[in-house]
Amino acid sequence: MEGTIHLGEVEWRIKANALTPFHYKNQFNSDILKDTLRAIGDIEGIMQLSEAKNANDYKKLQTLIDHFDTMTIYQLLWSFVKTADKNVKPFYDWLEEIDYMPVTDLLLNDDFTRLLVGNIHRKK
Repeated sequence: MEGTIHLGEVEWRIKANALTPFHYKNQFNSDILKDTLRAIGDIEGIMQLSEAKNANDYKKLQTLIDHFDTMTIYQLLWSFVKTADKNVKPFYDWLEEIDYMPVTDLLLNDDFTRLLVGNIHRKK
């Protein structure tokens, strides 16, 4: 799965595949599945995000925001960027280059949400 996301003036390619959990583990010394579930409010949050079709649906999920872990969302995003570009800087150096990155903007981005949800849940 691939997509793009705009952060400030920069467009970043994002990608998730079998290598993404390795990038995450190597950089953050943690499990991507456990952290994703913790970051977005467990399985119920995944199911609600997977049913969202557009930005209006995501706005309805505003109650989930109370459960989000902002840093983990940023770490997941970095892992998707790293999977798309193996030469991306280490997390803190990369994050330092980003002027402003509201979590709500990330969650309203269809490509990011598709990769986030697809990392855990696939519809049959």
